[in-house]
Amino acid sequence: MEFLIRRLFLSKYRSKLFLFLVLNVLVRAGAFYLPESDCEITRDVISYIINNQYDSAFCKIDNCTFDNRKPHFLIIKVAAILMRDVDFEKTIDSSFFLDTYETAINAVKQWEEAYGVSSYSTMLSGMCRAFHSAFYLRQKKYLSALQNGLNSIKLFREAQKMDSTNYEVDFFLGLYEFGLAELRSRYWWILFWYPGDRRSGIERMRRCAEKAIITAEAAQISLCDFFTYEKEFKDAEIRIGRLKKKYPFSRFVLWAEAKYFERTENYADAALIYSSLAGSYGQEKYGDYNYFYTSNRQAQMFYKAGNREGAANICKKILENKKIKMYKEIEQDTRKLWERCYVGNN
Repeated sequence: MEFLIRRLFLSKYRSKLFLFLVLNVLVRAGAFYLPESDCEITRDVISYIINNQYDSAFCKIDNCTFDNRKPHFLIIKVAAILMRDVDFEKTIDSSFFLDTYETAINAVKQWEEAYGVSSYSTMLSGMCRAFHSAFYLRQKKYLSALQNGLNSIKLFREAQKMDSTNYEVDFFLGLYEFGLAELRSRYWWILFWYPGDRRSGIERMRRCAEKAIITAEAAQISLCDFFTYEKEFKDAEIRIGRLKKKYPFSRFVLWAEAKYFERTENYADAALIYSSLAGSYGQEKYGDYNYFYTSNRQAQMFYKAGNREGAANICKKILENKKIKMYKEIEQDTRKLWERCYVGNN
């Protein structure tokens, strides 16, 4: 079992999108409606996270007044902490995450004690467990992650049984049912092998995009990856274009666009997107790993586009940076590419 889980999740091409997508669920769900002031706060926090402004997101949430009627704010905070770790490929503060997770789980329990179990609370419970599983999975503690991953899918299904019009849940189950190993490695919160049905997963996601109250945009983002993988490129292109207009500087959107250009073999444009990602990560305190990784991807794209000089220049820049010694795998891969640029090996 552990070997199988490793095979499914250790992929260089993991997506950076999933966690911020699910944040959109938290404005409204099922029959639960938030006051407009809470909706406004939620929208602001989601925007901060999508735009990689994590400190602003934490500050906005911490300025809220919490009570047992508002567990959604704590769920958002859990996701924001984990999303920051995903973005930087680094566990920045384990205690911060685990303490916030415990507070959030207890807040959902208190909500259920006060108001009863609902589709809303069941979905929030599922989200908490999915985030908790992802936290351990990122640290390669696969067996520790497994149980909560299984429980999260069970809870999402229960939430939809309670309310068949909770189309927000189709977002999560759509990801699960798509079920391809390559996408599981990118949406790494799904913690177990499932053969799935790709078309069923896509149809769930389409339904979510059309009928969900506020997860329509989240479903559109996931469909970018689905359609890119399925080579339905026109649909992917349209959705990525819409997202870029709304979030022009989001690294999460840039990741989706980079994979689209790779899949369509538009390597020159893929190199430009990876260059933008590298530039963004290069300005961040915790961005070293992904600065080198995206720089390496830029060089790889130049090479595939036939621009060996451009690829060699990027490789040289990477290898001359003293910090690359901390990332042996990227260093070795970059050195091999640099050598191929000169000797002409394929």
